[in-house]
Amino acid sequence: MSVPNRYNGGGSLSGVVLVDATTGDPYTAGGSSPAQGSTTSGQTGGLVQGATTTNAPTYTTGTTNPLSLDPQGGLRLSYPALPASTDRSGTATTTSGGLSVAANANRKSLVGQNIGANNIGFNEQGGTAAIGTAGTYTVAPGASFSISTNKLVNFIAATGSTAVTMTET
Repeated sequence: MSVPNRYNGGGSLSGVVLVDATTGDPYTAGGSSPAQGSTTSGQTGGLVQGATTTNAPTYTTGTTNPLSLDPQGGLRLSYPALPASTDRSGTATTTSGGLSVAANANRKSLVGQNIGANNIGFNEQGGTAAIGTAGTYTVAPGASFSISTNKLVNFIAATGSTAVTMTET
């Protein structure tokens, strides 16, 4: 017979843990299961549920702590800060390097869009950009691109001057 894990108690279980075959509730030999919603303070052992606090708690490195819940029951999560971004927009010309984005060892990505009326090309390895040649990627008007390199990136316009919007992170 399979019994689902339904432990919702607010304390710790130790010793031999038995499961009621009818309800699926755990209980310890010679005792009863801890009450749900009991006060977190003073409890010892494993905490299966999270601790509800009005404000986010402060933790010390190297300690074991329960999951933190807000008073509405939501699990508190933290996210790393997003990387800073820099606008690298400009105008590509018919000369390779007329628009370039300098090498940057900290660059994670360079994303952009050709917002002009002509094709543009870029060489992401620091070489000469020339439409239709090996090493140059062509981007049509309105199309987007994403580059993952920390090297110099050179741009060229197929004809005239062409606006390119870019963000570096």
